[in-house]
Amino acid sequence: MEISEELNSLIDQGIEISELCKADVIRQALRIGLPQLAARFRPAPFWLEERMREALSERAEPTSVEEFKANMKAIADGR
Repeated sequence: MEISEELNSLIDQGIEISELCKADVIRQALRIGLPQLAARFRPAPFWLEERMREALSERAEPTSVEEFKANMKAIADGR
């Protein structure tokens, strides 16, 4: 999924400041700033909004980098 240069820059700043990996920065953005993040995907596809809402309503679970990448790919592919 393509994102704007501005959003990518904000993610990079978050990585630098927090010393977290990109996946963790994005995960935190989804937890604390979903409305702001969703506004950047104009208009957000309905399936993406639904998947995000489902993910946010579930209890957080430990996941490996490989599992996270596979899950993100599945979401991006609309599954």
